[in-house]
Amino acid sequence: MVGRLFRSSTFYLVVGILALGAVATRWLSDHDPAEFQATLGAAAIPVTLTLHVVLAVSPFPSDLIAIASGAIYGFGLGFCLSWTGWFIASVLEFGLGRRARQDFELEQGLQRAPKWLRRFPVDHPVFLVGVRQVPWLGMHVGSFLPGASGVGIGRFLWCTAIGIIPGSVLMTAIGAGLIDGRN
Repeated sequence: MVGRLFRSSTFYLVVGILALGAVATRWLSDHDPAEFQATLGAAAIPVTLTLHVVLAVSPFPSDLIAIASGAIYGFGLGFCLSWTGWFIASVLEFGLGRRARQDFELEQGLQRAPKWLRRFPVDHPVFLVGVRQVPWLGMHVGSFLPGASGVGIGRFLWCTAIGIIPGSVLMTAIGAGLIDGRN
């Protein structure tokens, strides 16, 4: 199993994602988002989106980028950036799940899984939308698991598009000052 792990592209993708997330987190700790927006102007928008995607696909928190987007760009543009960042990250994680399915022959493992687990409705829209409402891990589980389970890309995309709306609205609204996050 260890040999298979080191031969798999999934392993190296995960290591790369962790490294990128750590670099982005470190960079953000040294730079004020409002300051780089003031310095870069409109060019800060793709930087913000890239940072959001990198953090959202890694285990590092991306909620702060969504909140900062609301504070810096206002609710409308901040929402669009947050939703787009989480959507792109979700598609990347779905692809990582698909890659892991191939690298680790997960289909065979799923066939040997307990009956109750095989009946778990990973491809059901209620699961695909609802799991994203679980704080911290919901976005990751709701993207990687469907990819690894063989959920169709079309169903995944529309459920993801809907499922990330509440978090995008909430975090961007907090940043834009529409919701007082202290109470």
